[in-house]
Amino acid sequence: MSTSTYTEATTTTRQFAGRMPVWLVSTAAVLAGALVTGVYEFVARAIGVPFNVALPGTGVAPAAIPATGLAWAVAELGLIGIVIAVCLTRWAKRPRSTWKRTAWTLTALSLVPSLIAVTDSYATNIMLVISHLVAAAVIVPAVAARLAERNPRRA
Repeated sequence: MSTSTYTEATTTTRQFAGRMPVWLVSTAAVLAGALVTGVYEFVARAIGVPFNVALPGTGVAPAAIPATGLAWAVAELGLIGIVIAVCLTRWAKRPRSTWKRTAWTLTALSLVPSLIAVTDSYATNIMLVISHLVAAAVIVPAVAARLAERNPRRA
């Protein structure tokens, strides 16, 4: 693929995505993130990683995360990300950079429960951390590509 063809394809994609509402692009990104995380979970289970988790200090034995539980969690918590993206589009002076900082900070914070969870195996903790990073790697850049660098309402 030549450089000009790549540039034309990228420009066309951005123009198309630029006309789509932020909530729609964000929803598609969250669904894609949930799908990729679900595939990741399926592969992890297939190679034998146990997904048994309990919160520390509860005294409860680790219980199994239901199949597709990680994908479902991405979809549910992705709703918060959609709301954040829409609000930043409206009120942030620099929506794209604010989105990136906010989303990566929240991703880093979301790793803490996965790291301290009581599990049957350290492999479970590691796989849970990776699942957060996989979802974020799909969602954050896709939403950032749709957001404007500067908000004309706040310039």
